[in-house]
Amino acid sequence: MKKNNCKGKRLGFSLRLGFSLMISLISIVFFAVLQWIPGSIPALLFKPFSITPVERAGSSQDNSASPLQFQSKDLSILSTLSSREATIVKGHTFKSGDSLFDVLSILGVSDREIFNISKASKAIYDLRKVIPGRSMKVFLKEVRGEVRTLLYEIDPLRSLKIERTINGFNVVEEKAVLEREVVSRWGSISDTLFESAGRSGVPSEVILELADIFAWDLDFSTDIQLKDRFWVVYEQFKKDGRVIHTGRVLAAEMINKGKTYRGYHFAPGDGKGGYYDEEGHSLRKAFLKSPLRYRYISSGFSVRRRHPILKVNRPHLGIDFVAPYGTPVRSSGGGVVSYVGWRGGHGKTVIIKHRNGYRTLYGHLSSYGKGIKKGKRVDQGDVIGKVGSTGLSTGPHLHYTLYKKGKAINPRKADVLRGAPLDKKYFAVFSEKVKKMNKYLYPTSFLDSAIPGQTT
Repeated sequence: MKKNNCKGKRLGFSLRLGFSLMISLISIVFFAVLQWIPGSIPALLFKPFSITPVERAGSSQDNSASPLQFQSKDLSILSTLSSREATIVKGHTFKSGDSLFDVLSILGVSDREIFNISKASKAIYDLRKVIPGRSMKVFLKEVRGEVRTLLYEIDPLRSLKIERTINGFNVVEEKAVLEREVVSRWGSISDTLFESAGRSGVPSEVILELADIFAWDLDFSTDIQLKDRFWVVYEQFKKDGRVIHTGRVLAAEMINKGKTYRGYHFAPGDGKGGYYDEEGHSLRKAFLKSPLRYRYISSGFSVRRRHPILKVNRPHLGIDFVAPYGTPVRSSGGGVVSYVGWRGGHGKTVIIKHRNGYRTLYGHLSSYGKGIKKGKRVDQGDVIGKVGSTGLSTGPHLHYTLYKKGKAINPRKADVLRGAPLDKKYFAVFSEKVKKMNKYLYPTSFLDSAIPGQTT
């Protein structure tokens, strides 16, 4: 009897359990179907959660800096958020002994990734040869430490940009965008043009160009006197507020021994620019006042001069320019080389034949310019040799003589023709430029100031 009762209880429990399981299964299927019906209670109950940035009330900061909150939004936001993964920006200025591998390794970039970056960059620039003093900026994914973008400064005007793409790293060279400025400076000569202009803040390359502009009228080694004055207007180019380089001298003025010399840069229709006075006359002449760009004259023109080695009075028709050994010697005018070789006390010598019966002689050279030989045509300013001390000479210097129809004449007093004047069809445009440049040459601040200054 007891056995029958136990069997009955087990059977009843099994039936109730089976019935409960069946009801649960039917309910699951029922709710699973209902959640796909818009507006039904299961559809609302089972709507998924996602993460989205929430901006603080009244905040104008970027959303990436805001706290994250859970909101009932579409799941597609998750994929958008993953593409906006936080980025860390690291900067580094390379020092002696640094390498790309060492720097990126410290930032947590894998060896494999560094290899891929280095390999990709070779098409434009080899990053294995980083230069001390150059800077690099790296944009890293915060979580995985992968490089998004790498910027390397090749030089002040160029940079390398490496970006991650789905196909690897893309490399491009970017040119710096420079800000152009027009600068005006002026001053008074208290020693030399180079030293005085330098104290007024004129860059050395601008001083040299200033000297070249008036090189047909003034020899800045000997002609410049105390209290002479100078004005110069030139371009300079900046990057991030720092001057990268200077540009062309746009206008200049020199007052020497009471005489005023002015020059304005102008490029006519053919695109080849030059310097002209305010009336459109070219500043160029057939001969430069000096064949040396860096020069110091030790003796002037004289018909009687004691030669330093021979110890006797003898004609020394020409000018000696003392300069460092190896200083380039330029042809003072265009012409054809008529002599190259040793010429008595002048040592290694070059003679150039010019138009209208002129010749120039360059003596005591240490060597000849590349390709300089008899019969070669040269232009004004071409290098024809280097300063030396060959022949009868006590030290490195250049002996320079200008001949006219076989007779030596004083180069500093030679009456030679200027270049062609500006074509009349350009004169109206040129006159407007002169007016504009004069505003820089003679600013109001200069009229109220008795000391060297500048304006931009």
